[in-house]
Amino acid sequence: MQPKTTLVVCGAILAATSTVPAATMVYNNGVNYSGSFLNPGANEVGDEIILGAGPRIASTFQFEYFASYPLVHTPNEQFRIRFYNNDGTDLGGPFNTHLPNSVFYDSGLQTLAPPIDPSGRATYLFDLTLANIVLPDRFTWSVQFTGVGDQVGETVGVSLYDPPTVGNNFDDFWFNTGSTWELRATNQPINFGAQITAVPEPSTYLLAILGGICGLALLNRRRNSGRQ
Repeated sequence: MQPKTTLVVCGAILAATSTVPAATMVYNNGVNYSGSFLNPGANEVGDEIILGAGPRIASTFQFEYFASYPLVHTPNEQFRIRFYNNDGTDLGGPFNTHLPNSVFYDSGLQTLAPPIDPSGRATYLFDLTLANIVLPDRFTWSVQFTGVGDQVGETVGVSLYDPPTVGNNFDDFWFNTGSTWELRATNQPINFGAQITAVPEPSTYLLAILGGICGLALLNRRRNSGRQ
């Protein structure tokens, strides 16, 4: 009986995990390129976004930047991504606007590679599957470039897209002065090019597996009882 029971359990696990859904796109502002970019210099800038329907455990994050480098590239050009809850000072107004405040994801400094595409645009993809990040429905993601401008001709900025095809955002952007966040706007929508995918909570997988095991184990027991 032991080998048969083992086969039942393994079969249940395979049956349950085969139904695990792939990551869902919960935010996509990477389709409608505006043809321009935002150059923040050395300042941190943020885009407050609203996720579309779907799961909330972060799977991947991808953003696009524009860069123009001289022929001699030095390795000190870097960038940093952060996710903020908008739980800071309430600015009032009809949109429940609060300053970005508590950080729930920080990529640390990353090397900024020069684009190889003639357009000067490039993307960077973060795999967040092991980070266990629960995404709020609305938050601010930010980018900060460092080490840029040391040589003549260096320009870096975040690519602008609008409108998003999944989720939503606001036409203004957050600018960190070094001491506080300021809400800024121009004569065009300032929405950073980015995509976010997410997966269901791990408990969903566990329940599916346990349900499959219990169901097949019960069926096996009934079959064995019928042979007695």
